[in-house]
Amino acid sequence: MVAWRQCEQLVDEGLVRYIGMSNMTIPKLEAVLPLCRIKPAALEMELHPAFQQPELFDYAVSHQMLPIGFCPLGSPSRPERDRTPEDVAAMEMKEVVEIAAAHGIHPALVCLKWAVQRGQVPIPFSVKEPQYTSNLACVTEDPLTDEEKEKIRRADRHCRLVKGQVFLWPGAKSWEDLWDVNGYITKPANQAPRP
Repeated sequence: MVAWRQCEQLVDEGLVRYIGMSNMTIPKLEAVLPLCRIKPAALEMELHPAFQQPELFDYAVSHQMLPIGFCPLGSPSRPERDRTPEDVAAMEMKEVVEIAAAHGIHPALVCLKWAVQRGQVPIPFSVKEPQYTSNLACVTEDPLTDEEKEKIRRADRHCRLVKGQVFLWPGAKSWEDLWDVNGYITKPANQAPRP
């Protein structure tokens, strides 16, 4: 909350208009939102067709936080430390590849269309002007059909690609502790879990 108070001060001083959070879970948001004087305007989270996080997405929207999706293409160039044999690359999903073929575009562009039409702001890693213009054009032209969006929704693999092991604390058992997969905030071994 110390960092959040500093962000609130930036708003008070007129240096920024909006502040947001990232890498949160519903249990963590429920713990911190009541402490916020200025509510977050945005929530950045991993979002792609293979990891849609519908509960967290809906939670953000219901609390007037704009969902911002990092790794919207399924993070094909993520660090080795975050890779596991079970990973599913969004751009390689059969459903995404089929839709791309039907539109005559690269599967990455299907991921971006899906994200924007879903109501999130995707932030793909792009470093070249042609990538920027292609990304912008794809979300304004030839939208996905309702059937295609539903096909992608049903294809969710619940596959987190950015595990976040580098952020674990002493005593944490695995990266799953970071993401509250049991529905509560995982505490160090000497503290009880918080419901």
